[in-house]
Amino acid sequence: MRLILSLLSIILLLNGINAINYSGKYLKPLDFRWIGKFCFDEKGGSIQVTRFQSTSNTTKILLYSDSNPHYDEILNDIGVNDISCQEKISWANYTYNNPDPIGLINEESRNYNVKKVSQNRDRFWAIVMADCDKKFVEDHTLPFRSLYTFDVQNSGDAFDSQLSAEQQSIPQGQIFFFILYTGFLIVSIVYSVILKKNRLEGKAIHFFSAILVVFLISLALYISNWAYILKFHKYEIKFLNLFGNIFEILGNGLFVALILMIGQGWTTSIYFGSLVKQIINIFVSLALVVIGWVAYVYYVYHSKEQNSYIYFMDTCPGYFLLALYVVIIGYFCWANYVNRNKQNESIKKNFILIFTLIFVFWLISHPLVVIVAHFMDPWVKYKVISLLNLAINAIFFIILLVIFRPSRNNMIVKILQSDDKSNDMKEIKDNEKQNNGADMDLNIAN
Repeated sequence: MRLILSLLSIILLLNGINAINYSGKYLKPLDFRWIGKFCFDEKGGSIQVTRFQSTSNTTKILLYSDSNPHYDEILNDIGVNDISCQEKISWANYTYNNPDPIGLINEESRNYNVKKVSQNRDRFWAIVMADCDKKFVEDHTLPFRSLYTFDVQNSGDAFDSQLSAEQQSIPQGQIFFFILYTGFLIVSIVYSVILKKNRLEGKAIHFFSAILVVFLISLALYISNWAYILKFHKYEIKFLNLFGNIFEILGNGLFVALILMIGQGWTTSIYFGSLVKQIINIFVSLALVVIGWVAYVYYVYHSKEQNSYIYFMDTCPGYFLLALYVVIIGYFCWANYVNRNKQNESIKKNFILIFTLIFVFWLISHPLVVIVAHFMDPWVKYKVISLLNLAINAIFFIILLVIFRPSRNNMIVKILQSDDKSNDMKEIKDNEKQNNGADMDLNIAN
């Protein structure tokens, strides 16, 4: 499996040079200009400038390690400039300060000193550009503008060397789960065909298939983002990552709607259909999606690029979403308890109890992931949370497919086969007969 994923990753994503490339044009760097942030793993890596042209000899490219005692001060002062430019430059761990000769075009790739990075743990490095000379003026008469180009390379294979350490393993993991979820979709389609052939209810499986499609779209967007990063050696296309998360939040909301309805007897009980509960189900699921979207977009819009390694649910707007999950857990257990008490057949009572005990853990997993994220180091948080959410969903998707497997000895199939002659239906028919008999006696008496 690892070999297959490696080959697939190479075919889809790789293209020659194994390094992330930073490049751009600039006027005066406004004292301090943020370029990027890169996490080298514990084995280290390298930073190599290949072009650095400026109209001023005082322009510098600066590197700050997260081991630097002033690291947080530097990040918090980006765009604020409360700390003097000269002082911030003096704090740098490493400085590139020899740009190409002013006014000359260097067409050939010129290699400046290569900064070899070695460290005892995964460590973030902030990369900025600075020029403290107040006389800096961009000379538009020159045949070029001020330019910079440099490559950042991590340790690891041809795949991971192009990624920041907190991102490593995520693309491979998402490719794996894309393949796995595709397998789930194929199985659910086969289930639908078998259920239809046996004239059994297949709405739950149809709904689940639609949910899988939403998650596959989400993963496809994530993988496309990684493909762009690795093929063109640039930073991410943010809208791909943005919509990948939006579809993932939508998928979670739809899955909540599905388990709420199944727990309340959708396709398995004649007692499902209370208008109030259906409205509550729609409202809860819609609120989960909308609040999730708002919390995530608010987080993306307000988060500073230099401080962007945070799990969005572990933020103030994300806590509203967390609180909603807690409410849903209570509602899920209560609604299933009420539905279970209405049933007259032990097979249905057992199914509701088992279903509730299993899927309440899926709902609980979301608050637990937030707690885990809160106490994790930033250089491992991104990858662990991304893969953990996918793994948790995969486990419960498998359980749902096992529950709805169309085999003769399956509890849910027996329920679907016996609905038209169940004790519940018999009780309703007996009640109708009694009511009709009472009405007839009343008419005779009149």
